[in-house]
Amino acid sequence: MTRLWTGVSAAVLSAALLWSTSGQAQPAPASQGQDAAGQQAPLAWPRDFPLPGDQLLQLYQPQIDSWTGDVMSGRAAVAIGPKSGTPTYGMVRFSARVAVDKPAGLVHLATISIEGVEVPTEPAKASLIRSTLQSRLPANGMTVPLDQLQASYAVNQELAKLKSQPVDNTPPQILFATTTTVLVPVAGTPVLRPISGAPTFQRVANTRPLLLLDEAGTYHLEAGGHWYESPSLTGTWILTPQISDALSAAAKAATQEQAADPLLDAKGKPINPAPAILVATQPAELIQSNGPPQMLPVAGTNLLSMNNADHAVFMETTSNTYYILLSGRWFRAPDLKGPWAFVASDALPKDFAKISPNDPKANVLVSVAGTPQAKEAVIAATIPQTATVKRDVPLKVAFDGAPRFEPIPGTGLHYAINTPTPVIQLDTERYYAVNNGIWFVAETATGPWRVADVVPDVIYTIPVSSPLHYVTYVRIYASTPEAVVVGYTPGYMGVVVAPGGTVVYGTGYTCPGYVGTYWFSCPVTYGVGAGFALGVADGFAFGFAAGWPWGAAVTPYWGPYWHPYGPYPYGPYGPWGGHWGYTNINQTNLYGRWGGAATVNHAWGTTWNGTEWSGRDWHGTTAGGTGFTGRSAAAFNPYTGNYAAGAENARYNPTTGARGESRAGVEGNAYTGNAAAGRESAGFNPTTGTGHASQTAVTDHDGKVSVDSRGVAGNVKTGNAVAWNNGHVAVDHDGNVYQHSDTGWAKNTGSGWQNVDRTADTSRLDAEEHARSVSQQRVSSYGGDHYGGEGYGGGERFGGGFEGGERYGSGGFDRGFGGFGGGDRFGGGGFRGGFGGGFRR
Repeated sequence: MTRLWTGVSAAVLSAALLWSTSGQAQPAPASQGQDAAGQQAPLAWPRDFPLPGDQLLQLYQPQIDSWTGDVMSGRAAVAIGPKSGTPTYGMVRFSARVAVDKPAGLVHLATISIEGVEVPTEPAKASLIRSTLQSRLPANGMTVPLDQLQASYAVNQELAKLKSQPVDNTPPQILFATTTTVLVPVAGTPVLRPISGAPTFQRVANTRPLLLLDEAGTYHLEAGGHWYESPSLTGTWILTPQISDALSAAAKAATQEQAADPLLDAKGKPINPAPAILVATQPAELIQSNGPPQMLPVAGTNLLSMNNADHAVFMETTSNTYYILLSGRWFRAPDLKGPWAFVASDALPKDFAKISPNDPKANVLVSVAGTPQAKEAVIAATIPQTATVKRDVPLKVAFDGAPRFEPIPGTGLHYAINTPTPVIQLDTERYYAVNNGIWFVAETATGPWRVADVVPDVIYTIPVSSPLHYVTYVRIYASTPEAVVVGYTPGYMGVVVAPGGTVVYGTGYTCPGYVGTYWFSCPVTYGVGAGFALGVADGFAFGFAAGWPWGAAVTPYWGPYWHPYGPYPYGPYGPWGGHWGYTNINQTNLYGRWGGAATVNHAWGTTWNGTEWSGRDWHGTTAGGTGFTGRSAAAFNPYTGNYAAGAENARYNPTTGARGESRAGVEGNAYTGNAAAGRESAGFNPTTGTGHASQTAVTDHDGKVSVDSRGVAGNVKTGNAVAWNNGHVAVDHDGNVYQHSDTGWAKNTGSGWQNVDRTADTSRLDAEEHARSVSQQRVSSYGGDHYGGEGYGGGERFGGGFEGGERYGSGGFDRGFGGFGGGDRFGGGGFRGGFGGGFRR
């Protein structure tokens, strides 16, 4: 199969970045030009276009829909909104005339034009998007390799087949509760496993919470910080009046073998008062209301809404029919007791489309076919999270015993059932696996595994009924000898575009999964409180257990939610350190789990330890000819309260030679109030001879604020300079060096300092002292290699750091811009070493 050297249809709209508004070619950054072998390197997506008013337009990877004769057409998703806010999604359709030179292997794309722009929820922005993109297309077209377009076209034909899936819409068991209740799903008939060291108890293996059975036939459940017991799974559960030593010992032994989900509240604490318990052994969904149902009118419609429920529940008053929304699917019944039947999103009563976007239940518009919210959600579901991954990323697949394979119906493929990692057998010598959004390939099921740069088309024919269907949403977009560009759309996390034009969570198909030494769950559709939203705060979002704040619920336990990385067993929060029930999954980027092995460009996500983060890279050239680059990032862990943020930039003017760098960062804990922040910058202008380097740090600990500031500035042509260190200022002026302390100014005499009268300079020096601080070091050896020497610099371009590189720097400007505290406190190695080398490493 042809290897993709660039992204899908990158050639068609790569001009959107490579051409400015005037149509002049701009230098491409090294990462988007040619690799070391002189071959075209992969283009990064999305492409950013600044707009007036601090707005940003992003163009996502284009897709070729048709290629007939000399006419090619396609589409690309776009996002428009504030640079630091949530975007609105739309779709751009384009076409081009093509002329093919097969002997040369080239295609010329001429008269590229934007045919249409659709922004469902904000149609007024369509004209701005059209003009922005059209102005950047080259008037004379462009020439690209033929194999790129052929491969792109083939891939997108397969993607088109996956656009809408025939999901299973069989109604689940629908349960209602008016008091605080927790649903405990068991995947089919309970599978019992012995507990080492506790012979009088067995564990129900095929469920996430800790569920035990004693020799008398009584079930014991730990949930919400309490123990319950019942003579049968589906019977009445009561609080255990006294926990026996035997039960306590059995629970401890069972969790040591394999951790369980304790079903605590959103803050990881017990639920009080103790909730009621419902156990289901078939697909089920719990609808929780805060007391008896309260039905209120929905303005402008014939609908009533249950305003005190954690799910969308409506009554259509003209027919007295109830409608509920579960995992993006609608079901209706003549009574809340059922029987429930599926109703397609495009067959709902017309009043559902009339629900106001400002209504408390407006999120349901995402699931009403034909609404702007539904259209935008479908567009959002096509946008991939992408990353560039190194080819040497390792993978170890753990099997429960020897690998066991079963056929995938409708294909010639087989898959391994006794591992949480999806492993697919193509033939006796080729195996493919997916882990955290990356495809791997091996000659045997046990490896060694290597990053794949191509995946056979047959894998993308895995049917929606297969438990491995979700891997078909992971794609390889490009490759170079050193790296592979990969990506996944929300389908990898379970979001599917269903017939009727709306998104749903889960395929609806179910299976008990594999139970051996461990239980490996199949993808589930119900029981996790899956829901969608589209709003100003979140954009397109989906998540689980989105009901009441205490909202304890079992969350997904398959595929990407497993985080199959490392030895068994995993804890309840082991997959990534947090609880999936309190996360916007659409803004969770699994590539963060790979650390430095995967480079994520402009993405949101959740790291392996539950920390939510966002990042951004940018570059450009100012009107004055100064080139600049920059990036920023932020992180927050809602479970610990820890947060951190940082930004950096660099600039260089090739005409004047002036250059500089700056960076700033902050870290703290939202719950304790403790915080620390720092900023540093450096610059040098060879024309004027002036240069500077400075650092400032502020800490707030237990209400006590302290400031630490130091820096140096001077002119290499005149030799004049000033340095400061927290109230101590040293000045080199006209060949004389002076130091200021609490006792006044002192002049260096060669054998020490002596007090002198510098009345004329008092105001200037006091101003310097007030504005900055630091340096008890002499400045007689200014210069070196751009502020080198042993004093202020020590190395390349503000390198080495103040005081010889031992205290305040370590690394330097061109080598990563130092780092606060030489690597022990706020950095080490600089942002180029990986976000400041780590806050308080």
